[in-house]
Amino acid sequence: MQRRRLLQAMTVVGVIACGLPAHAADDARYGDEYQTCGKGSTVDIEQCVGKLTKAWDQRLNAAYQKLIKNNPKGYKLRIAQRLWVQFRNANCRYYGAGEGTIRRLEFAECMRSSTAHRALELEDLAKGEGG
Repeated sequence: MQRRRLLQAMTVVGVIACGLPAHAADDARYGDEYQTCGKGSTVDIEQCVGKLTKAWDQRLNAAYQKLIKNNPKGYKLRIAQRLWVQFRNANCRYYGAGEGTIRRLEFAECMRSSTAHRALELEDLAKGEGG
């Protein structure tokens, strides 16, 4: 029961931490794979969420590369992406600065949720660009 509440808290923290609007593809961020991270110790959960973050980061980078390739406005996206990375990192560090071991999970979930949302955003942009 305690792990379930922890998983629910992670989800709430991710949504609150990111202040993200609802998105039709947001369901992809909370699929079966994500639900498996609620098992194990704090370290196990943190590592599991970290693996999910890496997978979302790969999707983000693929969409980003697609968007900047041969794009005359690509430099604007580069600037925006650099600033977004700075914001994500600073924002998630804030959530990770709390007390106790929950801070590690709050940080990990913030990174995962933020990265997933940005990946979906860039994928949607890429579709609009003829992808």
